Amino acid sequence: MTTEQVLFVPSPREVRYMPGFYTIFREGSVCVPTDSNERLVKIAERTQHMIQELMGHDYPVSFGNDLSDAQISFERKEDLPSEGYTLEISQGGVFIEFNDEAGAFHAVSTLKQLLVQHKNDAKIPCLYISDYPDFGARGVMLDISRDRIPTMETLYRIVEFMADLKLNQLQLYMEGFSYAYPSFPDVWKEQTPVTPEEIKLLDQYCKDRFIDLVPNQNSFGHMTPWLIREEFNALSECPDGCIAPWGWYQPMTLNPVDPDVFKFLERTFDDLLPAFSSRYFNVGCDETFELGQGKSKEQCEERGKGIVYLEYLLKLHELVGKKGKKMMFWAEIIATHPELIPQLPKDLIALEWGYAADEPNPAHCETLMKSGIPYYVCPGTSTWNTIGGLTDNMKSNLRNAATLGKKFGAIGYLNTDWGSPHHWHHLPISYPGFIYGAALSWGVDQNIDVDIAGYLDRFVFLDRNLNMGQFALDLGNYYLQEQKTNFDGSGIFRTLYYDQLKDTNKDLERLNLPKLNREDFEGVEKYVTNLLGVLEQVDLQCDDADLVIAEYGNAIDLILHGAKLGQFKLSSLEEAVRKERLSVMIQELNGIMSNYEQIWLSRNRVGGMKESLMNLEKLADEYSEALKELRHQ
Repeated sequence: MTTEQVLFVPSPREVRYMPGFYTIFREGSVCVPTDSNERLVKIAERTQHMIQELMGHDYPVSFGNDLSDAQISFERKEDLPSEGYTLEISQGGVFIEFNDEAGAFHAVSTLKQLLVQHKNDAKIPCLYISDYPDFGARGVMLDISRDRIPTMETLYRIVEFMADLKLNQLQLYMEGFSYAYPSFPDVWKEQTPVTPEEIKLLDQYCKDRFIDLVPNQNSFGHMTPWLIREEFNALSECPDGCIAPWGWYQPMTLNPVDPDVFKFLERTFDDLLPAFSSRYFNVGCDETFELGQGKSKEQCEERGKGIVYLEYLLKLHELVGKKGKKMMFWAEIIATHPELIPQLPKDLIALEWGYAADEPNPAHCETLMKSGIPYYVCPGTSTWNTIGGLTDNMKSNLRNAATLGKKFGAIGYLNTDWGSPHHWHHLPISYPGFIYGAALSWGVDQNIDVDIAGYLDRFVFLDRNLNMGQFALDLGNYYLQEQKTNFDGSGIFRTLYYDQLKDTNKDLERLNLPKLNREDFEGVEKYVTNLLGVLEQVDLQCDDADLVIAEYGNAIDLILHGAKLGQFKLSSLEEAVRKERLSVMIQELNGIMSNYEQIWLSRNRVGGMKESLMNLEKLADEYSEALKELRHQ
């Protein structure tokens, strides 16, 4: 492999190639200074294991201030930036300089990418790399509350994925009962939540990889699973339901003027927070749709919704501070009341989110910067409501967030991976977004055109034919075959989940979406069918190769089924042909659901699986009813 073919993700700030190659000898050592602490020793051991796994060589860890005889050596340099490092490879060996241990860890991640790409010839190019991040906090927020709760094995896999990309924060988004609250065993006893003991194990696993596991529990809106239960219903703003943007809905928001709300929240915080060592806590507080419709109506009318919201936020801030944490919160509501921002404490962290191609909002970013409130930009992977992702939207959204965040002084970049409404996208569908977000958050300017497909092929899927990465990106652009609408997802997903066969679901009426036409469905079918040929040309060597192929195959089957459903609804067919088509579609959908269940259980806990399939089961029932009606005509 020539130096021009070497791939680094994230792309480093500075790479200088020098003449020659360094040969990775069988005899060697990984040397750290004599006064090294435990964390640096663990980094050396990571390097040791990496050499063993990739090269088959046994390098002991040695200690000494004279590093001249070591094949891989570390030295602290206090003038380097936080998390920064230099990596110098000469014919005499590998030399790493760092300021903090995180920088040393990231240097080893860069070295790992070099070794993976040269493991067959045992030589790596001589070079000099100088690197450090643009954003201090670079994270992924994983939604574990829309039915899908990963197994511990899957969570560990995601953490390893993040560590290799130099990410340093993971948030597990929780609403409802995805966490086993010790004080409330009755609410989750029939489910499979993450337990406090599991969080503690994951927390340590993250710390060993310089990732901060941040607790994330929505604490104002998005409280429906709690509030529909009889024992908690009185805490809601509208106990009997409220008017949401999509129509009448169950209670969602806590009553901001009820002191009992904070007693309840404190119990949940006392259950949740001790499992996390992070000094941060994301309390959510977005989309409080019914604020002012019910019990707080009088105060909202007298003093304004913004004031009532602010006062609730300040009480939360006081409670979170009492628990020894620094509060994060979603910023979209307070950003619409810029006159109230000066009243916010300066030790909050605002989270400015937006998931469209041209978001987040530049005016909001500038307002937050001028206010002195530290904030993150929070784009997303564009996977929810899609089945296969929205590649172009994802790239534009992540790129805009990074550019605006850097321009307007954001201290962090949190890449969100939502599961709305029932997590129909399998885990690998999120990989391209994780990779691009990680690269941009490390270094915006040098990673705008980073090779996402190349990283997937070389480091994730290990595709010897180098086809799978581009296939994954191309599949995520199937939505471009549909007409553009203002739906937050793809038209195929909308057809399968909302419209279905009978078009009785009215949740999307508020968006006034145009009907998809035959050309939309035919275009998707042709596009995705052509991609099937690419999937047959991959040769994956990753440890979960069969599962990855099954996941993408299931996604394709579901997308194609949606395209066929759309065409069926628009076709004028003879009765006999309709019967035959419906029979085939029932058989196809049952097969898709059966595969979906097997795939689900390969990465996730059983709890939530049936709920995730609920709308597909409903679609299957509609098929059966329609077929039954035809047979009785």
